[in-house]
This record gives sequence, C-alpha cells and structure tokens, in this order.
Amino acid sequence: MDIDTQLQGGRDMRRRAWRWHFLAALLVIPFVLWQSATGTLYLWSEAWVDQRHPDLRFVEPAPRQVSLDVQLRAARDFQPGAKVANVLLPVDPARSTQVTFAAASGLPLAVFVDPHRGVVLGSLEGAAWPVGWTRSLHGGWPLGDAGSWLLELGACWTIVMVLSGLYLWWPRDGRGWRALLPRLRSGGWTFWRDLHACVAVWFSLLIVLFLFTALPWTSFWGNKVLLPVQQALGQQGPRAAGFAPVFAGEAATEVGSLQQMLEQARSRGMAGDLMFTMVDGPPGSAVSLRSVAANASDERYLLLDRANAQVLDDAGWSSFPLMAKTVATGVKLHEADYFGRSGRWVNTAFALALAWLCVTGTMAWWRRKPTRSLGVPPPSQRPWPWWLRVLALVGFLVLPLLALSAALLWLAENAWAHFANCRSKRA
Repeated sequence: MDIDTQLQGGRDMRRRAWRWHFLAALLVIPFVLWQSATGTLYLWSEAWVDQRHPDLRFVEPAPRQVSLDVQLRAARDFQPGAKVANVLLPVDPARSTQVTFAAASGLPLAVFVDPHRGVVLGSLEGAAWPVGWTRSLHGGWPLGDAGSWLLELGACWTIVMVLSGLYLWWPRDGRGWRALLPRLRSGGWTFWRDLHACVAVWFSLLIVLFLFTALPWTSFWGNKVLLPVQQALGQQGPRAAGFAPVFAGEAATEVGSLQQMLEQARSRGMAGDLMFTMVDGPPGSAVSLRSVAANASDERYLLLDRANAQVLDDAGWSSFPLMAKTVATGVKLHEADYFGRSGRWVNTAFALALAWLCVTGTMAWWRRKPTRSLGVPPPSQRPWPWWLRVLALVGFLVLPLLALSAALLWLAENAWAHFANCRSKRA
C-alpha cells in the first residue's frame, strides 16, 4: 500500500469518525444532560429531605420499639387501599421507619412512622418527595418500558460517541502525552476542541463504566440480554436477591408478621438498616429482606414466604457467582454507595464533567461549522476496514438496541438519498 493510499484511508476514517461522533452527539446530549441532572438530584435527595423535613425523618428515641406490624398497620391506615412497595427500618433509633407505597401515578409515596410509639408522623409524595421522583425520572418515568428503552438507546450511542471521540482525539502530530493538556492559548475552534477533548479523555473510562453499570436496570438489556446470558452460564444471583423467580408456598393478599421476619433476620446476624421489599408473582408472594450496606459484599439477603414468614432462601456474598458479583458491585458504584459519604461528591463531579463536555462540544462545533451548514462530513463511499467491522459486530452483539437503531438510521439515510436523487433528476 503506497503512502497516498494510507493518507487517504486515514482522512477517510477521520471523516467517518467525525460523522458518527456528530450524529451520536445529536442523540445523546439531551440524554446526558437529563441523566446527569436527575442522577445528581437523586444523590442528594435524602440529605435534602433530612434538612427540609426533620419532623418526619427524626424521632425521640425510647427504650423500646413497638412491633413492626403495628408500625405497618398505622401506615396502611394512613393510606387505605394503597399497595405497600417496601419498608425501610433504620438501625439508628433516632430515625423514623419509612413505608413506601406504590401510587397510581407511578411515583412512590412515603409514610413515616415513629418506631417507638407506632404513630404516623406524616407523608411525602410527588414534588415533595424528591427521593421518589428523581429516581423515577432517572429510570424512564412516566414512559415506563418505552422510557427505559430510550435511556438504553442513549447509553448505547454515548458509547459510540466516546469511542469515536477517542479516535478523533488520538494525537497524530507528535505531541504525545501533551495532547492530554488543553492548548489554552490557541483560541478559536482549537481552544474549545481541547477543552472538550481533553476532559473527555480523562473521564472516558469512567463514562463507559457508568454506562455499563446502568444497563442492568434497563427493561430490555437487563431482562432480555443480561438475564438470559446469566441463566445460560449459571451466573444468576440467588433468589433472595431478586435474581430468580419466587417459589413461595401460597399467595397471600396480606403481609404476614414482619416482626417475626425481623426477629429471624436479627437472629441470623443481619445487622444495619433493613429493607423489606414485597415481591409478587406466581406461584406465590414473598418478602425480600436486605441488610443495606455501602459495599455489596457486606449485604445479606433473606427471602421469606409472605403468608407464614418461612425462610425460603438465605444468601450472602458467597452465594453470588462472579457475574452476579460484578453486576452488584457496579450498582453500588453507580449509586455512589461504594465510597461512603465521599461517593456523592465523586459522582456529582462526574455529572458536572458530563455537562461540561456537552457545553464545550457544542461550542467547538459552533466555532468550526461553515455558515448555514451543520458541517457534518458526507458518508464515506469507501468500504469499512476489517477492524472496524469486527468492532461494530461486537458492539451490535453486546448492544442489540444499538444494532437496531443503526439499521434504522442507515435505512433512513438511504431513503433520503434516494428521494433527493429523484428530485434532482426531475429538476
């Protein structure tokens, strides 16, 4: 291959990378800004509620607590007819018990009960309960599965944007490691391009990590891709952690004794805050009980029959196979639990970096684009190199929604080109 052919191939690849980087940015900038904002608000929502509603979140400790069943009954009387989703029992005696109900709007509603006196302190719902609405918006509410699909598409195309951006940034002018530092005196387009590209490179690995730790929550990739792979490889997590179907004895319309479940959990060594989650499904109903901890390896799970509080499964970290451990650890990283209190600051800084990339990338494009044009390179007529085909095939196999959306874009682009060609011939 002569030098001219190599140079032409390099220029063609840069145009191709720039085109896909731009198209991906059009799709994902709204997604990145939305997820960064809702995710950051969720990180700080618990602290905000503590400051805004201390009368609901904190109580005067007493020597003894009333039965958890009495607390739940008080909450249900306060919200008659509503379905209990979960119950959070803090280990701190100065904190209230939190009973979360599934509201008709799809947003959760929280009722707070004094665990020492068994009286309801009040409730929060809608805009007043940011813990609920920020998490719901971050997960695709109010569109349901459709919202989850859109968020998954955004994650897929963000990966494309990161990979194509790394190719565009890769120094070819002999700067070496200095390409990691922005040229602040360059001015114009180069100034904004470096402010965008350098920060993007610094955070590129973290961006991809965050995207993949979010995918297990999605309705398509998490349920239709990851779960079947885990089942086929024998890497599915324990039933108690919600990774397998529930096989309870009999369906129960009412929750059995949560106090009995609590006593069983404590007798089995489950410490710290406890989360009771109601699990429905054939052939029965159950309660999943989790000890809440910063690290996934420190958490413990019990699965109990909702009708008679019989233990169906008891699982700790050793019960998780490698793939399930990886997923659980990724969830903790994504939710900023892994690094304790500093985790919220780390994830907030990351969200601000993502917003920075959106702003500087838009400015770089604006300063570079020709007048009255988007400045997108035309599609390449040269065949894809073999390594790019392999990379695309791997990406499409791992991310089926990316393959589907890329096929739709290709069809739309060809249809538009055909339409434009027909119009020019008529003219």
